[in-house]
Amino acid sequence: MGREFVEIFEDWAEDYDRTVAGENPEYQEVFRNYEEILSLVADNSSGTVLEFGVGTGNLSEKLFEKGLDVIGIEPSEAMRIIAESKLPHMTILDGDFLLYPQITRPINTIVNTYAFHHLTDEEKAKVIKRFSEILSPGGKVVYADTMFASEFEKNRKINEAKNAGFFTLSEDLEREYYPIINNVKNMFTKQNFTFYTKQMNDFVWFVIADYKGKKEEGIILKKMNVESFNLDHTKVKAPYVRLVGVTVGENGDQVYKYDIRFKQPNKEHMEMAGLHSLEHLMAENIRNHMDQVLDISPMGCQTGFYLSLLNHDSYDEVLKALEKTLQDVLEADEVPACNEVQCGWAQNHSLKGAQEIAREMLLKKDEWREVF
Repeated sequence: MGREFVEIFEDWAEDYDRTVAGENPEYQEVFRNYEEILSLVADNSSGTVLEFGVGTGNLSEKLFEKGLDVIGIEPSEAMRIIAESKLPHMTILDGDFLLYPQITRPINTIVNTYAFHHLTDEEKAKVIKRFSEILSPGGKVVYADTMFASEFEKNRKINEAKNAGFFTLSEDLEREYYPIINNVKNMFTKQNFTFYTKQMNDFVWFVIADYKGKKEEGIILKKMNVESFNLDHTKVKAPYVRLVGVTVGENGDQVYKYDIRFKQPNKEHMEMAGLHSLEHLMAENIRNHMDQVLDISPMGCQTGFYLSLLNHDSYDEVLKALEKTLQDVLEADEVPACNEVQCGWAQNHSLKGAQEIAREMLLKKDEWREVF
């Protein structure tokens, strides 16, 4: 299970950094080249990074040194306390590979070190499939962990540890779910990842798995230029508000784009007259609540809107502004700019239709954070 070995790490937290530094002779080979391993994982990470098994924050530090945005997941409270003392600005959530809070931001890289072996092979396969669902187009999994080329090699290392009197290490190798490399490779390739490995010491292997795209009914859906075309519309659950991505300009300005989904894709849609009026009302009123709005415009599929903001990264404030804007729609007694001078299709409007859409969206505001 994801938390099967948490008690071990609660007890180990205080001494963990000394162990990885080589002070425990039983684990010296396991953690040989530790700094190089962490650096290799960090150097191959990009964008927004989701880190499982933060531990005491050693990999997180290197990711932050590279200027990456990191979201951490860690099941051990004792480990989280140490990591938070090192990195007070980092978001570290209570969770594990199998159960963790909803992540609404696009994830470019998923990382972990010395953690994946806590899952059974069945759980590993399940988690890898989930990785394919939460990664953004062009995303990747980068990690390092103890693995073995064969069962024979695994048993040989267990016997070596016993013969050396390293009984804690041998019990560790027998108790936890250290995998065979080819088995893990098959799990990744089944979900349409590439799989590259490099051996770092007698125990640990470095892995990069690039995601090539989703497979649907035998057809590989390749990465496209439009983010929405890479979104699996059968997996999302409307209504929701989702950060699509962040575009950084050459002078450092950042444009945040949101997918505000009112209707379930391919199941329902907004009628055009109501949608048209809702566009006018939202475009006019949302700017009363946020100064950073660049644009808000309806999707051609009539299931939602796109919202673009300049240099404003607060998801919570977006939700508050949306709620206030929809309340404005309910209180409106006319549609702004509903005439032939200011509108290209002035006869195609419905204030009542817009208010019905807004009312339904507000009734489900507790669901806005849940995308999948």
